[in-house]
Amino acid sequence: MRLEWQKDKIDELTKERDYLKEQLAASLSKEPTSSVQDSSEVLSISSPSSDGSFDESSDSSMSTTSSDEDSKKRKKGKAKKHKKSKKHDQKQRKRVQNPKQVVTRNNKILRLFKRGCTMSAAFKRLGVDRNTIVATAPIAELFIVVPERYKELEKHKQGQKLSLFATQCAAAISADPETEEKFKAYKSSGKLLPLKTKKD
Repeated sequence: MRLEWQKDKIDELTKERDYLKEQLAASLSKEPTSSVQDSSEVLSISSPSSDGSFDESSDSSMSTTSSDEDSKKRKKGKAKKHKKSKKHDQKQRKRVQNPKQVVTRNNKILRLFKRGCTMSAAFKRLGVDRNTIVATAPIAELFIVVPERYKELEKHKQGQKLSLFATQCAAAISADPETEEKFKAYKSSGKLLPLKTKKD
């Protein structure tokens, strides 16, 4: 009887073992499927087909980064532009130091005016105001109308201020009737700037 009981017990244990093996095998075979499902669920959460919370945060972070980069580029570009324009203005607004520079500046304005540019626009382009041009115009006018007389006065300039030299040039034009007539003819023909001065 004891042997029979042990045999029955062994049979039961064997059946139980087989059952557990089947359960274990079944559970092991199901795990990859469930893990695939879990991973697909995770993917679905981060995909555009979900509630969009992940995508929105991603988009917002990307747009923020993009906007930050754009603003930095714009600031950098503006800074460069500002620096460039500042240098350009300084270059253009450099004060003339001698009669030759006055003549050169006057000729530049005259060329721009002949091309259809207004005098105000030409002054602005060269960074000079109208009063300065009017005050120094006699220097360029004498240089164009009577170059020989201009050279004579320039020899005796000897460190004089441009304003004083311009006054001497204006006097040289008005003192000689022939020179004054030539000056008027040059002005009417467009060889000189049509500036309104006391000698007009």
